[in-house]
Amino acid sequence: MRKSFLLAAALAMCATWGACNDLPPDSVLRAEITPEELNAPPDYHQMKGALLNDVRIWRRLELIVDTEGRREVPIVIKFAKGVAVCSNDETEFEIYRLKEDLLDQPYRVDETAYLCRKDKMYYYRYQGGPKKLDVWLGPYRIERRRPAADDQQKK
Repeated sequence: MRKSFLLAAALAMCATWGACNDLPPDSVLRAEITPEELNAPPDYHQMKGALLNDVRIWRRLELIVDTEGRREVPIVIKFAKGVAVCSNDETEFEIYRLKEDLLDQPYRVDETAYLCRKDKMYYYRYQGGPKKLDVWLGPYRIERRRPAADDQQKK
């Protein structure tokens, strides 16, 4: 019994030894996602997740709003007809609601990120809380680097 187990283990090891250097094509590794999908820009939910990660984990902005926040709106942001527009190139900002408490809460907090994809910069706005703040932070650079799709050919 023990000899047959050792023989089976040795055969399994020899069978996998040659296949260790062979990688499957990129589409198999990435669950049949096409190269066009891999090279596409991030969609709304992916960008919101990236902004939340940047705000909460990397920069911890909600902790410094009362000390470093500015009350005036950044000069780059202009509100034309109720729409946030970048004054540099007259493009609309993408607006991401990061946190929005219910209206009936006593210390309601609204957190919003204004993203300019062209400049890869965002501004963070914090409203509410126990101190009833309405402050802006930024600009902060955000770049979402993605690995390029492999151009592997089936051999």
